Amino acid sequence: MAVLRWAIGAILVSFLLLWGLLPSEILQMKTGEPSVAHAQEDSTEPKRVYTNDDWPFNRRRSATSASETETAKETESPSSARTRRAERLAPFVATPMQVVEKMLEVAQVTSSDVVYDLGSGDGRIVIMAAEKYGAKAVGVELDRLLVEESTAKIRERNLGGLVSIIQGDLLQTDIRPATVVAVYLLPGANEKLRPKLEKELRPGTRVIVHDIRIPRWRSSQDEAVQVGGGTHFIYLYKIPEAFQR
Repeated sequence: MAVLRWAIGAILVSFLLLWGLLPSEILQMKTGEPSVAHAQEDSTEPKRVYTNDDWPFNRRRSATSASETETAKETESPSSARTRRAERLAPFVATPMQVVEKMLEVAQVTSSDVVYDLGSGDGRIVIMAAEKYGAKAVGVELDRLLVEESTAKIRERNLGGLVSIIQGDLLQTDIRPATVVAVYLLPGANEKLRPKLEKELRPGTRVIVHDIRIPRWRSSQDEAVQVGGGTHFIYLYKIPEAFQR
């Protein structure tokens, strides 16, 4: 009986080894069916390539975050929406302080003026107009970081009663209160700005420009300023004489 039990156990172990533990190639030989690995290799279906658009790589642009973005766009203020869509007309290139002083001097700024700087950058023109001449001044700047920087400087100097910064598109900003307008933009930007200046500025307003002339306008005064071996040009225009023939 012991020999019989041993023989039956050996047979069962053999079957288990053959059908459960031996490689798939041997099983394929026994059954005549292709193995799983060979079936996948023979498949003509292209392999899936995962990109950043697939979960979990796209968590930042999930359905939830996308809906949140749309909700934010729907609830943002009209001014914020305009700022987001506004065109950047020129890079920020700081006007040397010697040129800033000369621009305000040529424009004959006084405490009764309202000075607008279109593309105010770090706020140096509007700050000097307030500090040196006591003028009210408004900067218009699209770049959020520059707006924050200039606002901090104004606060540090306690000039909040005289100077303010508008974050927005200078082509969409109301400039009718201005009596002096400072401009330092690219030629194409000056071309776009010119109709607005002609339409909105009141007679007697002075437009003071650094380096780049207003196209088709006649300046009433030109000045050259030497700074560090280079020459900067300042052009003064008076409204409406600059463009009326």
